[in-house]
Amino acid sequence: RNEGGLWEESEKLYPIIGGAPKTHNLQWTFPSGVSVTMAHLEYDKTVQNYQGSQIPLICFDELTHFSEKQFFYMLSRNRSMCGVRPYVRATCNPDADSWVATFIAWWINQDTGIAIPERSGVVRYFVRVGDTTRWGNSPEDLEKYTMAGEGGKIVPIPAKSVTFIAAKLTDNKALMAADPNYMANLMAL
Repeated sequence: RNEGGLWEESEKLYPIIGGAPKTHNLQWTFPSGVSVTMAHLEYDKTVQNYQGSQIPLICFDELTHFSEKQFFYMLSRNRSMCGVRPYVRATCNPDADSWVATFIAWWINQDTGIAIPERSGVVRYFVRVGDTTRWGNSPEDLEKYTMAGEGGKIVPIPAKSVTFIAAKLTDNKALMAADPNYMANLMAL
């Protein structure tokens, strides 16, 4: 609800497409029956508030502000019976000391900390084995990681796809046009 935050920005866009706000729970409902709810996840211990939730789209604004535990728990809530294919989107400035930098390391030049242009948007696959993320270039690369399936049969752990798309402030033409001095604010940090 902060000034210039997600809720305030949604108030500019969603009414144009018929959204009706419910400010008490930060929810928009649309004529089609679809709803969008904005929520916060501040602490690791509050992930259980989402137990049993079915969330087809999860968006993380500044993923480095969330813990690895929060991210992977919420990923387990990313499912759908409503016809929307479940997906997750996240923005980030991958702080070199964060779990996110480790997670997206393949897309980043480890000597410079700069994204590798030819890898931007390349889809990779991962499985989690305990708390360890194992990577491959295809689901088949990860078939060696197994779990007990139905009837105790050993089956591959299903792989999840992920990609990282590099962007620069100058890629945001609308922001640069509206506030050309914003870059100076960032450089003043």
